[in-house]
Amino acid sequence: MRTLAVLPSRFAATRFPGKPLALIAGKPMIQWVWEAANRAQGVDKVVVATDDERICSAVHDFDGQVIITDPDLPSGTDRVAAALEKLGEDFDVVLNIQGDEPAMHPETIAAVVKLMADHPELPMGTAACPFASMDEVFNPNAVKVVTNDRGHALYFSRSPIPYLRNSALFEPDFRLWAQPAHLSMFKRHLGLYAYRTATLRAFTQLPPHPLEQFEMLEQLRALAAGIAIGVAETPYLSLGVDTPGDVPAAEQLLKDRQLAR
Repeated sequence: MRTLAVLPSRFAATRFPGKPLALIAGKPMIQWVWEAANRAQGVDKVVVATDDERICSAVHDFDGQVIITDPDLPSGTDRVAAALEKLGEDFDVVLNIQGDEPAMHPETIAAVVKLMADHPELPMGTAACPFASMDEVFNPNAVKVVTNDRGHALYFSRSPIPYLRNSALFEPDFRLWAQPAHLSMFKRHLGLYAYRTATLRAFTQLPPHPLEQFEMLEQLRALAAGIAIGVAETPYLSLGVDTPGDVPAAEQLLKDRQLAR
């Protein structure tokens, strides 16, 4: 199985303009993601897909490969698909590793690659890790995934799912009666996707789905279309950086892993 990792990266983020170039422990954010992808077992090629010359220059500074894509593309997934076509090479699986995930662990990436290799019937794959606390479960920026007994995603949501029912109460905030043992029922989705090449091409031709637009979660388009998504479980948290205020937590996570000073 030949695997391509594409890191979609754009400069014009509304809440954090220029964030791929923001320094995380002394390195541009996109460099951390690129290094993790290159260390992951089973990844054959890594490219950054961007529409911005500043990002292109920064990637060249650390000897990375860049594919320039159309600035009018509507999403990171479309940028990944465009990079695949521009490369003109044959790959069995394409990874979409979001360029704002500087703490993505190489073993998480490798676990998703292995999932796709072990289950050739799967059109898509992704990853999830445990939650550290019930407060994290109630954070809408921490996406939840519920899986079936085969490890396939049933649904993704920003809301706390599954709902933990109390026999006497139906309060929205079930932290009131949650026990420590309940935490293991919740899975935190990570910003990483794997597609068979045909699935990626088909996905980008699908119109956005209302569920996707309600939750602002693109993977719901796949589920709504009946595309199965396998979920590889990993112990390693990865934190997306959406605003400048998210940088310290990402830096601390890298320091905890002794990757940064």
